[in-house]
Amino acid sequence: MKISAIQLQQLDEIDARQQIDRLKLFVSSEKRAAADRFRFLIDARRTLLGEVFVRQMIHDLYDLPIDQIVFETEGNGKPVVRHIPSFHFNLSHSGDWVVCAIDDAPVGIDIEEIKPIDLAIAERFFSPDEYQDLLSQPAERREAYFFHLWSMKEAFIKLTGKGLSYGLSSFTARLSEDGKATLTLPDHEVPCLVQTYSIDPHYQMAVCTRKSAAAESVETLTCSDVLSRL
Repeated sequence: MKISAIQLQQLDEIDARQQIDRLKLFVSSEKRAAADRFRFLIDARRTLLGEVFVRQMIHDLYDLPIDQIVFETEGNGKPVVRHIPSFHFNLSHSGDWVVCAIDDAPVGIDIEEIKPIDLAIAERFFSPDEYQDLLSQPAERREAYFFHLWSMKEAFIKLTGKGLSYGLSSFTARLSEDGKATLTLPDHEVPCLVQTYSIDPHYQMAVCTRKSAAAESVETLTCSDVLSRL
């Protein structure tokens, strides 16, 4: 497994549009059209950057031309790469970060920016044990802990490819005092491993895999690093 985190630099409108125009050269017409529909430039940059980065990884691993790689979606909407069934990837983005996990088996990744939120949402979407764990945290840590749990749960759901229809309250994510992350899943679900990573004090990130171990470290890049490889 390889995990990469790409930080978007703060750019003025002209430079941001220049980056977007360059990234568009390496994606499908459908992806270009989708990027054009975003209201904010940073959203277009994030979605294009993630796909271009995955294309770079496929090019490096399989020596395929970046602009000739074709993505498809499975019945559950999870993206796959045509003709490379052994290549699995997952993307997530929030705020200034785009993160990507690639592996030879299904993987899920999620990153969440820690920001003010109505914690009452946890009572609706978290399991009873998760909600009690959240309330037991010191008041000043509850928002960070909320997003820690949320990133772990999202990573698992993205691993399964079932989306939010899976039911966020049907399983329990926990983080022990020593930082160990665990998931308690329904009896019918195949066991998996979840691991959290610290790449920025203002964000929480988690990766979920069916394997016995996840990546030990995260490769950190900038948008300029990705563009320089094209």
